[in-house]
Amino acid sequence: MNTITIKQGESPAYSLDRGYVAKVDTKKCINCGTCRENCPVEAIDEAQRWICRVCPECTDQPGMRLHDIDEFRTKQSCTTACPLGISPQGYIGLARNGKDEAAFKIIWEKNPLPSVCAHICHHPCEQVCKRGVLVDEPMAIRGIKRYLDENVEYTRPKYPRLYDERIAVIGAGPAGLSAGHFLSELGYEVDIYEANNEPGGMLVRAIPDFRLSHEEVRKDIKKLEEAGLNIQCSAPLGKKQIAELQKEYDAIVVAAGTPHGKEITWVPKWNYDAVYTAIQFMDFANNDQDTVRMPHQNFEIVGKEGIVIGGGSVAMDTARTALRLGAKKVTVICLESGEDVPAHKWEKDEAIEEGIVFIEGYSPKAYTGRVNTLEGIDFAKVTKFEKDENGKIHFETNDEEILHIPTDFCIVAIGQYADPIFPEADGETVFWAGDIAGGACSVIDALASGRDAAFDVDAAIQERMLRNGRIGHKLVPGPLEEKLYPCNRRKTRRHERPMQPAAERVKNFDDVEITYTAKQVYQEELRCLGCGYAMIDAEKCIGCGVCQKLCPEGDVITMVRK
Repeated sequence: MNTITIKQGESPAYSLDRGYVAKVDTKKCINCGTCRENCPVEAIDEAQRWICRVCPECTDQPGMRLHDIDEFRTKQSCTTACPLGISPQGYIGLARNGKDEAAFKIIWEKNPLPSVCAHICHHPCEQVCKRGVLVDEPMAIRGIKRYLDENVEYTRPKYPRLYDERIAVIGAGPAGLSAGHFLSELGYEVDIYEANNEPGGMLVRAIPDFRLSHEEVRKDIKKLEEAGLNIQCSAPLGKKQIAELQKEYDAIVVAAGTPHGKEITWVPKWNYDAVYTAIQFMDFANNDQDTVRMPHQNFEIVGKEGIVIGGGSVAMDTARTALRLGAKKVTVICLESGEDVPAHKWEKDEAIEEGIVFIEGYSPKAYTGRVNTLEGIDFAKVTKFEKDENGKIHFETNDEEILHIPTDFCIVAIGQYADPIFPEADGETVFWAGDIAGGACSVIDALASGRDAAFDVDAAIQERMLRNGRIGHKLVPGPLEEKLYPCNRRKTRRHERPMQPAAERVKNFDDVEITYTAKQVYQEELRCLGCGYAMIDAEKCIGCGVCQKLCPEGDVITMVRK
């Protein structure tokens, strides 16, 4: 038997000497992450290039000190900003090189609902895009993703069955579908239980068609079911059923979401007939968008004025939906002001374009009118507003400064809460995902939460902790010779998101956004700075060649003698 001597602190894998190491052609690397995620010895990092912004003439931004430029490059990138670990630079690079199918594969292999995210992801990757932060405008990443989604067909491979253990998932919203998908990919038998008559959760209950067609949701879910995911709808669960599931299954993932809208119970007459939660209102609208009657006593919304209380994304959706159902005027009023308003700027801008009126910095004090006839709402001026470290809002009002707004109906969009039955579920075999687990509540974050829960279940059942390079990673600074000079880069401006004219789109529930053309997408792809690339640590590399074999570009990585 041959004996290999290993020094203290040295990894056995690192001691293997095949005589070769991998070398990356940094000019060709598109930073897709495939090599980094599959390297068995973690010898590959994502390096970030130095983007020079010393001279203000080079960009639309003011100049920066060298020290600030150096610090900024490893703070974040489009690849680290994505909660699912997808590399936008990777699929943009592949698409630019004419490899649309390979580009979309980068997306759907990590995202269980690629069509959904192509339409409504709040694109945190764009918010940190170095072209946008350091040069002019960020890449239109979601627009490119949407083009790929509509022009590339794919089939998910059948899920393998590797283990005897069975997992139950409660809830078929984004988090539950994600947990079920990743557990199935790992080799478990998974059953998803959904209380409603179709899967999708808030994607089909609360998001209007003009932002996300239900057909897009159904398309993604169908792909998962064809791969072998079992979803049982119309299956509400009570205490007894949950206890039975804990006996029948080896683990349970609770991803039941927060399906109930919060109400302003501290305001007198909060339960007037014409006062609805956002969930109640959107349930009605999404189930019968051609009907103009509100769900009680023949109240017609056509020609009436309404108020939406709240300043988040749901408030924007409900206000814009009310307009499309025929409301004469809709006013959104919220506690927050300025940058504290939780809705994304683009959401608010679209609503204003459509005629929504905004009033910031006011808190509801009283409803006026009768039980079956709302006449108006009194609001007090907010004089102090702050959030604590846990995100809880604290505010004060001046009750002497009252604003009265006449209205015929009110939609309360101040948040949601979970069914109280689920927090009672407990035990070592119970795991949590999505909104009910707390944390960020966007679709992409819910998908990431479901994935993380799946890996936690696997680790608990198999009594192991597996490194998953597909989730998160750190950035390392690239050498000075890889420096980028924006003045030498393509100067084309970002294409504005194609949209239906506001005057036309408020008349129907057709998709507000229009997909980029092939020419626009290609021009946008050329704008990418290519700020990241794969950097191989030759001291760790064992010369196995896995990175070279898996690289989708083929000629980026070569094996060279040490």
